[in-house]
Parts: sequence; C-alpha cells; structure tokens
Amino acid sequence: MYVRTVGGKETTFGVSGALWRDSLVMYDRESETYWSQVNATGISGEHTGDVLTEIPSVVTTWGEWKDLHPETLVLEKPALEGSLYDRYFASAEAMGASGRGASDDRLPGKDLVVGVRAGGAASAVPLVTLRKEGILTGMVGDTPVVWLSLSEQGAAAYDRRLDNQVIELQRQQDGSYTAAGSAFDPTTGDFSSGPLAGQNLQRLPAMRVYWYSWTSFHPGTGLVRAEE
Repeated sequence: MYVRTVGGKETTFGVSGALWRDSLVMYDRESETYWSQVNATGISGEHTGDVLTEIPSVVTTWGEWKDLHPETLVLEKPALEGSLYDRYFASAEAMGASGRGASDDRLPGKDLVVGVRAGGAASAVPLVTLRKEGILTGMVGDTPVVWLSLSEQGAAAYDRRLDNQVIELQRQQDGSYTAAGSAFDPTTGDFSSGPLAGQNLQRLPAMRVYWYSWTSFHPGTGLVRAEE
C-alpha cells in the first residue's frame, strides 16, 4: 500500500497493462509515470527514480478484518465465474509472463513469502513456515523484526525496538501474543495490559509475494526460516 501523492500532488493510479520483471506496473494519472508495484519506484516518465511512500498494512482475510472493523466499506465487484489466473496460481512451474523461473533456489519460486524492507535491506519469511510457527524473528539490516501470523493467509511485521530495548514477543497456546507480562495486539501493535500498557511497536510495511518475484527485486535478500 502506498501514499497516492506524486510530486506534491494527490493523484489516482491505474494498471498500465505492462509488466516489469514479471510484476504489475501501475501508472499515476497526474504525470502518467509508470511505477513498479513491488518496489514502488518510478521506472518510466517524469518521476523516474522517485519512490512512493509505503503505508504499513495488514494482510488478512475479509472475515477477520470485518470482525475487527465492522463499519468497513468495501468495493464489491460483479461476481465472475472463475479467473483467467486460476491455472497460473495453481501451477508451481508458471512464473510470470516470461516463464524465466526463479533466480534464487533457496525456496521454490512460487512459494509465498512475507517480505520486509528497512534501512536499505530486505528479508523475507516463508508464509507456510510463519503459519506453522505463528511468530518468527530476524534482522532486516540493522532492524530487529518480528513477523506474526494473523490468519490462514494473513501476516504483519513490527520493529521489535521499544525505548531502545528489543522486545521479546511470545505466542501463547491460545494464539494470543504477550511480552514482559503485557498483552500485545498483533493487528495494531498496541500493548493493552501489564507494564507496557499504552505503548506500541512500529508496524513495518510487509508484502506477501511470490519468492521468484521478491528475489528478482531484492537479490541476496535475507531469508528467515525459523526462530533466530
């Protein structure tokens, strides 16, 4: 998710129909600059080289989001029978329009990961591992990060630092999260009880993406497989 302000002007975005590194390319209607969906960088036009501002967001199911925010409005599109992408999603071999495959063999190319960028560095965790463990920690450059599983397909990431101390979050058997005797809300980053009540961790932009696409934009990315 990105701020839709370009060159100090609020604008709207559309889908260009083009691909770059086998990933969607957006364009803004103010300057008609083309932007990469994955790294938010202008790749053609007036704002080539500029970078859109990321907004931290939560990837979750509609049911879980509706429980948390019952007044939410959502754009309902006409129901369609199937999707042109069904076969692509189901195939472990199909990777992008060019079919060039994955450049990093540490994971199968079509494995979903949750990627985080911070301080010029990038790291990712396999979504299947995060779902199994519930919580994973690792470093993104110099930033200590915790990834949390929110639902079957949902995830969030937070900077673990609070008042210059690295917080150790734990996942309880009932699926809740705590740290230093305080309850932690994984959807907001807030501590609601105990000695940390009223404080919160900084949520980081996290992207759920195929491994082949993430490594195309972030060669040499860190990969967190289990607790570090």
